[in-house]
Amino acid sequence: MKKIKIPCVDTKLVDITELVANDYNPNSVSRDKMKLLEQSIIDNGFCFPVVTIYDPDLEKYVIIDGFHRYSTAINLKMKKIPIVILEHDISQRMTATMQFNKARGVHSVDLDADIIKALIQQGKDEEQIAKHLGIDIETIHRYKSLTGILDLFKNNDYSKSWEIESGIN
Repeated sequence: MKKIKIPCVDTKLVDITELVANDYNPNSVSRDKMKLLEQSIIDNGFCFPVVTIYDPDLEKYVIIDGFHRYSTAINLKMKKIPIVILEHDISQRMTATMQFNKARGVHSVDLDADIIKALIQQGKDEEQIAKHLGIDIETIHRYKSLTGILDLFKNNDYSKSWEIESGIN
């Protein structure tokens, strides 16, 4: 059996200025997902260290995975950032970056709708849900309709789209 390394148990807290981005990461994140990442770090803390290697020529840690967490940390004015350090050459680093990017998975709309339903049933309002999940109210309404539960709409105030007049003068 192959021995599996566990670098996450050797997390190091370093000054954020000691990190630099790699020059090959093809991953990009939309603005709304970056806002969600920032909200997640505010709500939950910095839970996942940035994966790096140490480059003695640069005297910096080069990011293999976690550039968006790193840039969010800069925006949040964090001074220190948790990292793990791998012992990878450039080809291993590039491979690891692609593996990390591709292994993240995708979300199931049905499961997302079930979470929205549960949050509403726990008393969260639409604005709270929208802010903390990084989605708009219209998306919440679509998720609500997917669950088929009319009760999820009962505590909302809706304006009348039209009114019926009797026609009697």
